[in-house]
Amino acid sequence: MAYRLLLDENVEQEIGFRLKNYGHDVEHVDFVPELGKGVDDTQIADYSHSTDRLILTYDDDFVLEFDDDDYRAVLYVPDLSMPPADVADIVHEMSVHYPQPQVHGLERVSTEWL
Repeated sequence: MAYRLLLDENVEQEIGFRLKNYGHDVEHVDFVPELGKGVDDTQIADYSHSTDRLILTYDDDFVLEFDDDDYRAVLYVPDLSMPPADVADIVHEMSVHYPQPQVHGLERVSTEWL
């Protein structure tokens, strides 16, 4: 099942391209007119609620400064050294096992999914 995703500004474009190729609906913060580069994380969280999008990010602010109900859901990548192809593959694998309606709060994107 495809996810509706919002990629944070720190997420590589390659990940977005790969996820689109898997059939996911992907937006990147940098290219959403209501958001844009440098936008406050609170606006990203609000946008995720209003558009029913899961936030994909490396930004631990969503872990440390927000509660689970502040956003639709966050897919957090704690390993900055993980190759973009692996991140995309993991998110896609997650979607195979957990449809978007079942994803809530904070979910960690890790190699345990591979």
